[in-house]
Amino acid sequence: MKYETLLFLGLLGSRWANAFQCNKDDRLKKYRLAQGNGGGYVYGSVERDTPPSTTEEKWWVNVCAENDKNDLPSECDRNDVLCGLTYVTVPGRDTLMTQEIEFPHSLSGPVEEVDGKLRLSLRGTKWGSESFDAQLEFECDDNMKTDEMVSSTWQDKQIRINIKGPSGCLIKNEDGNRDKDRRPHLKDPNERKKGTSWFTWLLLYALLFTLIYLLVTAYVNTRGGSFQDFREEFIDRSTQLITSLPAFAKEVAARIFGSGSSQRGGYSAV
Repeated sequence: MKYETLLFLGLLGSRWANAFQCNKDDRLKKYRLAQGNGGGYVYGSVERDTPPSTTEEKWWVNVCAENDKNDLPSECDRNDVLCGLTYVTVPGRDTLMTQEIEFPHSLSGPVEEVDGKLRLSLRGTKWGSESFDAQLEFECDDNMKTDEMVSSTWQDKQIRINIKGPSGCLIKNEDGNRDKDRRPHLKDPNERKKGTSWFTWLLLYALLFTLIYLLVTAYVNTRGGSFQDFREEFIDRSTQLITSLPAFAKEVAARIFGSGSSQRGGYSAV
């Protein structure tokens, strides 16, 4: 009994380790996936004529691992993120299920934000002798009360499900702004760096050009002299520049705010 309990806990832990946890994942929790009655649950079907029969694909999407309230049919596992069943109906005969494909939470892959849409990947489910991936794409539509599956395609061993509705929308704060604006720490790290990178490069270039200027000036003034003369000249000019910076900054501030004299105060930049 003890070993059975440990095995059960291990399987449960492995499922949650890879699952889409909408309330914990930094990207998923920005979206309305886990809000409302859906909880990331979507049902959709596509019907087409295949004379003399009619073929219907039915898809169940249950993204959030926290959501245990769904209407998955008995043919699908409760732990499925995506489950697809295909039925063929011939007039005068019983409907026959001809295909079944499932993607459990253990196959959950990367979460991406592409062109304003939320994209979730599922990797490598076995379907007979083949292996298939799946891609779920959520598009925001605030005017819809529930999510709807707008398309499903099979292409190059990948199933693509496009879903439109409120789940693809960012959570709004009390001011009506999108959650991304309210919580910048959830943005991509590269986006956060863009605002300060230009200032960093400007500072580095200023320091580099100052160093080159001091080296060239010291070399010209001590040309023909010893290295000791060059070193002393370089140190002297560097010291003079550093000591003049406070007066220079004060003068710039005075000119900007209009509180200083029109005279420079006799400082020297070099």
